[in-house]
Amino acid sequence: MARARRSRRRTRSRSGRRSIRARRSGRRLRHVAWLAFRGALFVTAPFFLLVRGSVLAHRHFGTHGWISLGVGGLLASLALAVVAAWLWRRLTGRRRFIAIARNLALPAVAIFSLYCLGWLSSLNAKSPEIHDLYTDLHPSLRLALGTVILADPDVVITEIRRSPSDYRRMGLPPVERSLHFEQPDGWIHAVDLRTRGRSGLHNGLSQLYFRAMGFRALRHGGTGDHLHVALPRPLR
Repeated sequence: MARARRSRRRTRSRSGRRSIRARRSGRRLRHVAWLAFRGALFVTAPFFLLVRGSVLAHRHFGTHGWISLGVGGLLASLALAVVAAWLWRRLTGRRRFIAIARNLALPAVAIFSLYCLGWLSSLNAKSPEIHDLYTDLHPSLRLALGTVILADPDVVITEIRRSPSDYRRMGLPPVERSLHFEQPDGWIHAVDLRTRGRSGLHNGLSQLYFRAMGFRALRHGGTGDHLHVALPRPLR
């Protein structure tokens, strides 16, 4: 009888220890997941605000392209400065928000924006003609393309500028207000991206990205399958 009681106590003790280890393991996993989520948020927030902020300024206030770019740049710089200042304080215990914003965040965002605006690899353009038209795109659209290419280097631009004769040649009805035409602000507001030879996951994520940034992103199927991405017209 005594032996049976001791056996039951040992069984309960082992079960209790396993339960404690399981709870501790669960807490560690949740902590790691939270750290990973927070790290991803800190890294992506400046990029998101840079592009999304410029699109919102264009969409809701009808701002000029360069002003829209400035709005997005200020938001991205603020986010980057907040993250960097928080890390600096955790490491050193000192506050340096203004210095970090002036000496790190603003220059970093400016350099990245200039890179997106003025440089496109020939690998990301269907032809040299498409490559030469890249700077004819609206600045917000170039920011979005430069950012997505960082995550997906296989993105290929297949079309930028079109004319009414292009639609007739493709057997399509003429589109009088196509955003592939030069707009009153002097820029083109639409671009087509290659979908053939890419997985459904890649195409779906690209479409989701552009929509999250505030663009119109439509998959056009058929023989000319592509992803059409356009800057929405201003509300005012």
